[in-house]
Amino acid sequence: MPNHVLGFKKWHELHYHDQDTNWKPIENIVSKVRLTLMSMNELLKIVRYSNLFDLNHLMDAIDSINDETKTSVNNNNNNNNDENPNRNGNNKDLYLNRRKNYRGRLRLDENIATKTHHAQVVDGEMKHALLDGDVTNYDLDRGFTRHPIDDTRCICVKLDGPSIINHIKLLLWDKDTRAYSFYVEVSVDEVTWTRIIDYRAYLCRSWQKLYFAPVVVTSIRIVGTYNTVNKVFHLVSLEVFYIQKPFALVGDIYAPVDNIATLEASAVVSEGVSRIRNALINGDCLSYDWDSGYTCHQLGSGGIVIQLCQPHVVSSMRLLLWDCDSRSYSYYIETSYDNITWIKAVDKQTVECRSWEILTFSPRIVVFIRICGTHNTANEVFHCVHFECPCRPDVLKAYMNKQASIVTANDKEEEEEEDAITYKQFYKFLEPLLQTSTTNNSFSTTDDGSLIPTHTLLPFTIKPSSSSAIYPHGTENEENSLL
Repeated sequence: MPNHVLGFKKWHELHYHDQDTNWKPIENIVSKVRLTLMSMNELLKIVRYSNLFDLNHLMDAIDSINDETKTSVNNNNNNNNDENPNRNGNNKDLYLNRRKNYRGRLRLDENIATKTHHAQVVDGEMKHALLDGDVTNYDLDRGFTRHPIDDTRCICVKLDGPSIINHIKLLLWDKDTRAYSFYVEVSVDEVTWTRIIDYRAYLCRSWQKLYFAPVVVTSIRIVGTYNTVNKVFHLVSLEVFYIQKPFALVGDIYAPVDNIATLEASAVVSEGVSRIRNALINGDCLSYDWDSGYTCHQLGSGGIVIQLCQPHVVSSMRLLLWDCDSRSYSYYIETSYDNITWIKAVDKQTVECRSWEILTFSPRIVVFIRICGTHNTANEVFHCVHFECPCRPDVLKAYMNKQASIVTANDKEEEEEEDAITYKQFYKFLEPLLQTSTTNNSFSTTDDGSLIPTHTLLPFTIKPSSSSAIYPHGTENEENSLL
């Protein structure tokens, strides 16, 4: 590009040297030059002395490159600090990446990480397995790509060229109960890497559906940082898309509007007794009787635990208590991001509950959900037939309309939580997506081909000292520029 600058200057001097000095067609072209894509040396040694650019524009480009360099250094330093993941750096990284104004190819709703599209695995062990499209035939010895978990190894995929993407699907090896932690970085030049996903603080399993603001990439690297069983990170499949479906984010955490506590979404019931494994989340809320169709636990001993596939920001649930007679139950629900730290979301220990329960609470990052029964008017066992998280959109919307003028017990509890946002504040921003969740008429481009963002970056943040609670953005918030 610097050679183009010098070449254009010579062309302009040759053809316009005798024109009026007030006539400056050169400015129309100069304004299109993306200075932030040049190196610092090119800006200072070539572009500066061309005298084609306003010095303020040149300084802005240098400042942007300097910010990017500092962010890259901070990310490298944080790679070795798994105890304090940089959860707030993702959006700023994307902001810096977009300021560089890279151009990329857009392919809608199409997996471009395939051999057909000339994608290739350039780093990792057993490279051949990752992009072969086989997501069923894998075991302890084959069908995955891996890397040892240390400070230097990763799995890296190179695409066929600069591409615009906003969604990545990963299949983590899931033939047992193990879970992984990892982060994902992208690059255009394989020199500067932008972290778009940081799940080092969370336990993830099976399919990972990762959403982020659109970004131009050539290379993608996945770095495993933890495995609950051994010191190896195993990845069965990787798919890369630009999807047209709208989605919402809090930082780099997906805020779903549809139920993700399902078998299709790779959730599992890790604790609880049932005749049919995962009956609680198999979608069947009709076929239950005295002997089957429910999940239970003994009162005063343990609970029912659902593990989601990855962290999500949620603020509602719905469950069906066993209701084949007139009995009622009391219970409470806790959530956790790491299966160690538990925070109470719902407390109905003093309420007689039966049949369908719609529950709302202050939004938080959730991986594990524990339902603990405390009372049953008929016997000493707690029975639950069906569970959803979040609550089904149409049901939730009807419920919120009905409850609009009522201050519930949950609201009072939320108000006691200092600084953290309440469910109603969260719902206000998420409500527009509830309507679009059941329709498919969302488009990513206008008639003139310009890109329309499909993501909504919710105006909330995760504080560095917290890995679950959601808070309003501060007054000084550079991430707002992403919108």
